[in-house]
Amino acid sequence: MAGWACMLGAAPFAACGFVRYHGMTAEQLLWAVIKSELLTPHRLVFRAENLYYTVMHAKIDTGARRPEREVGVRR
Repeated sequence: MAGWACMLGAAPFAACGFVRYHGMTAEQLLWAVIKSELLTPHRLVFRAENLYYTVMHAKIDTGARRPEREVGVRR
């Protein structure tokens, strides 16, 4: 009876030798989970950035405008 209990207790650890998830072994997967869930901060801050405004900031502040299109000209 004790032999079977030991085998049942050791079976999950023996199965870990066959586990591969995204190319990682069970030990690497366990370490990745520990790092991502326990060791790194979880606070993610989203800051929107208007790329157009960043690029055109100088021209917008000076008030520069595009040249007006001529009425009869097609581009």
